[in-house]
Amino acid sequence: MPPSASETSLTMRVARPADNLAAIRDMYMRGLGLEVLGNFTDHDGFDGVMLGLPGEPYHLEFTAHRGHPVGRAPTQDNLLVFYYLTKLAGTCAVSRCLRLAFKK
Repeated sequence: MPPSASETSLTMRVARPADNLAAIRDMYMRGLGLEVLGNFTDHDGFDGVMLGLPGEPYHLEFTAHRGHPVGRAPTQDNLLVFYYLTKLAGTCAVSRCLRLAFKK
């Protein structure tokens, strides 16, 4: 018998290191309207926060390793890409993100 939809459904998590979890959390919440889905403190020296939209099959996880700064992305092609259903929604999100110090 083939597996049911609930057995094959999954959540995609994109995990990224960060130096300032509070700033990253606030930027993605205010800029893109994401919500905190979970967080953890000192899990083997890591702190983290998961952001997304409740009920959606994806979320972002940002982690900080205590005492190990991340610094900048290794290349300009280190991207997260978000698609909006309307041009207006995307334009508004970009404006908010730029005001919050996201980089183009």
